[in-house]
Amino acid sequence: MKRAGTVGRVLSGAIFASLAGVALALFAAEPHPSDTFRQYCAKCHGEDGKAQTPKGKQLKAQDFTDEEFQRDKSDDELIKTVTQGGMDMPAFGKKLQPEQIEGLVKNDVRGFGKKS
Repeated sequence: MKRAGTVGRVLSGAIFASLAGVALALFAAEPHPSDTFRQYCAKCHGEDGKAQTPKGKQLKAQDFTDEEFQRDKSDDELIKTVTQGGMDMPAFGKKLQPEQIEGLVKNDVRGFGKKS
């Protein structure tokens, strides 16, 4: 009888720890879009990635929710564009670390494709 109680407490503890871990991961995850995206990209691309801001419309900024764009552009191409700039887009290679640029592409830009 004592053993069944111990097993039950261990099992309850394991379940609680698992649920707490999932909750922590959900709340600790970086928001989408990230603060870096909001600071450097949202003025043109918008916080929703649709590029419908006044500046985005003026410059004909890329809509990140566009399925064709998401399908046709590789991460390497996007990283190069963010780093070196392109057409009317400024270069961010001197303002942001390579890891930040990679995060913008893989998490923010690609994240808008998952929402569409």
